[in-house]
Amino acid sequence: MKLQTIRDHLHHHNIAGWLLYDFRGQNPIAASVAGLETTGTRRWFLWIPAEGEPQWLVHAIEQSTFSAVSPEMAGPLHLYVGWQEMEQKLQDMLPQDAASRVAMEYSPHGAIPYVSNVDAGTLEMVRASTAANVVSSADLVQLVQAVLTSRQMESHRRAAAHVLAAKDAAFAFVAQSLRHRQEITEYAVQQFIVEQFRAAGLTWDHDPIVAVNGNAALPHYAPNAQQHSPIRTGDVLLIDLWAKESNGPADCYADVTWTAYCGDGPPRAASRVFEVVAQARDTAVSVINRAFESDNTVHGYEVDEAVSAVIKGAGFAEGILHRTGHSLGPNTHWNGVNIDNVETQDRRTLIPGVMFTIEPGIYLPRLDFDESGQPKGLGIRSEVNCIVHDGRLEVTTLPYQTELIPLG
Repeated sequence: MKLQTIRDHLHHHNIAGWLLYDFRGQNPIAASVAGLETTGTRRWFLWIPAEGEPQWLVHAIEQSTFSAVSPEMAGPLHLYVGWQEMEQKLQDMLPQDAASRVAMEYSPHGAIPYVSNVDAGTLEMVRASTAANVVSSADLVQLVQAVLTSRQMESHRRAAAHVLAAKDAAFAFVAQSLRHRQEITEYAVQQFIVEQFRAAGLTWDHDPIVAVNGNAALPHYAPNAQQHSPIRTGDVLLIDLWAKESNGPADCYADVTWTAYCGDGPPRAASRVFEVVAQARDTAVSVINRAFESDNTVHGYEVDEAVSAVIKGAGFAEGILHRTGHSLGPNTHWNGVNIDNVETQDRRTLIPGVMFTIEPGIYLPRLDFDESGQPKGLGIRSEVNCIVHDGRLEVTTLPYQTELIPLG
């Protein structure tokens, strides 16, 4: 089925074939698509043409490594010893028609770095070996790797329920500590969440973000045992947490961010920032849904553009420090479309089966929002997870956060 999906895409987009290349694991996409667990120590290529069977080009001493490829990707195994022979056989394998196009893990101007896994020298060699034009395989990668199965979607939904429950428990822990005037820190809350994850049998790649005030204005700040801040009444507290089940490598992450106020009623300055963030988040969902309702395609950069317009229109342009969202799957940052026109311009289409976050944020390290008039700094983000279905968008991490959660 993977091979037929690839061929259908190649035909539809008038691409002669997909040339996969790897050397010592530098292109994990190639190994994944080829169905290889190990790729040896020498350069290898797999040519998947729109017409005809796949063809392999591998070093002679690596025959055993490539002798048991998946039946779907089975095809002639061409061997080489010297570099001259490798280049000649590569030339024999590739189209020599100037009107043809060959897809590789390359992105013009590095626009989508997640698929830029072929080094410049190899790209030069391939271009010298074929009259065809080398184009990016980014859409192919998304189609083959980032379109989730129904089982993967279900694993994500279960993870989302656990992650949301851990978030609720963490806020309750903070509220109880504040009510009882007990000392509490960012690190203590982070480790509390970690224990919730362990109890639920989840796995994660990095401990959660728990950040107050100016720390939250650094989007990737995370406390540790040596560096953390106390959490006090009057603080704005951001929690970003992500995890997945540990049944197997195909399980998918859930990743959410909520923000709370450590008191009964947040200052107007903080509430205003949250309102803009929430409006930006909801705008992203609306833009996607409207496109689907009109049977139009929508690209990652277009959604990000609409979100940025909301934040800039509210006067917080300087508070934008990152894209609106990232691809989500078996890794927290996966190989599908990102909601991005800030860090890159992601022109990939939101296609059925892909999952991503929508997480606009506003980061103001010197914002004055406390009663004493002293700047405390502020970072507010609201993050939901979305799966694209045929003609509709599923937000999997409901409910939406609609106000700064009071922890008084």
